Amino acid sequence: MIRLLISLPLVLIVVALAGLYLGYDEVEPCRVLAVERARHAAIQMPGIEAWTRIETSQMSTGDCARDLLDAWGERLSELWH
Repeated sequence: MIRLLISLPLVLIVVALAGLYLGYDEVEPCRVLAVERARHAAIQMPGIEAWTRIETSQMSTGDCARDLLDAWGERLSELWH
């Protein structure tokens, strides 16, 4: 029982990281946010991801994670409307 309680959170973390890697080829929140912003930029142009990486490189990991969750929330709300 104790092994299950210890291993379940670890399995969930591995699954979440695998999902990030499969979806974005990244697992670090600021890099994932840069990819997300580049994919959904109003103007698509070559090199846009480099600009979004520069922008997110100045952010803390917590800020990137929060903004990433906000971006996903906005995308999900767009699907429901």
